[in-house]
Amino acid sequence: MLKLHYAPLTRSVRIRWLLEELELEYELLRSEYNRDGSRGFAQDTPSGQYPYIEDGDVALSESGAIVQYVLERYGNGRLEPPIGSRNRAAYLYWLHFAEGTAANAINTTVWLTVYRDDADRHQEIISAVRDSANTVFGKVETALSLQPYISGNEFTAADIMMGFTLGSAKWLQLLTDAYPKTLEYVDRLFARPALQKSLS
Repeated sequence: MLKLHYAPLTRSVRIRWLLEELELEYELLRSEYNRDGSRGFAQDTPSGQYPYIEDGDVALSESGAIVQYVLERYGNGRLEPPIGSRNRAAYLYWLHFAEGTAANAINTTVWLTVYRDDADRHQEIISAVRDSANTVFGKVETALSLQPYISGNEFTAADIMMGFTLGSAKWLQLLTDAYPKTLEYVDRLFARPALQKSLS
């Protein structure tokens, strides 16, 4: 049985959400998030980070890689457009945009305002990061003005990847009322039973 190393409010939420949406059986290995960021990969998992899965002789970190692995092995075509379909490119873009671009501003903000106690010394950086975040939110808002989900008319794993990123941005008050379609989208995603279960 697939094993997921999990701590609340970490990227492991994404993987649990995915597994719940697919209605797969899995073993949840809970641990507490270590807030001491001075030691690099310091989490209580074999890789020292979240998320981390074990599936037979496969062991894997990085949420985007895990999402692709789980869909390839267990998805049976669910939660992703078929290869060669019209929405496939947009799906791949947003699936990787979530961590490759969108999360950068949020990660920096978390580092400076949550895990350090000298945020007042970094206001110029924090302000620049907020500008970067607003560029991201503008792209998301534009996409959602055309369709209900990030890559088209259907809920996909790209929404799982982006939903966690945008939910974090809302929690940090980076995502504001200037982006109404994005806020409504986040609220819809967080109302999904699979995500609600994954937050507990």
